[in-house]
Amino acid sequence: MAKEIAPKSDMAFAAGSAPKSEILPVQVTPIRLTKDNYLSWSAALEIGITSRGRLSYITGDKPAPSKTDPQWATWVLEDSQVKVWIISSVSADIQPLILRKPTSFDMWTVLARMYGRKKRVLRTYQIKR
Repeated sequence: MAKEIAPKSDMAFAAGSAPKSEILPVQVTPIRLTKDNYLSWSAALEIGITSRGRLSYITGDKPAPSKTDPQWATWVLEDSQVKVWIISSVSADIQPLILRKPTSFDMWTVLARMYGRKKRVLRTYQIKR
């Protein structure tokens, strides 16, 4: 009988409690960001991140706590997971632009500023029309 191997999982530590195991895939959307598909990519990634309970990290609604706060370690682990999801969903030529950003919110903001311009142009056109 072959020994069953448990899937790898991420360990998230809740303050003052034992570690809890979460199985979180690296890829949350099959769409990879290119220079031309920001609208569909951002919508798909928002859905994927929301389905994992982490949307507040990219909206800025869950900023980093103080490094002395007991929640710091948990926040860093969860934000790092969101960063992995973002990095794994952008094309190789875009990755260097965000790899060194300190938070997932910073990554998201940079990508929105760089590639979301078409969205603003479209809205302006729709309003003028």
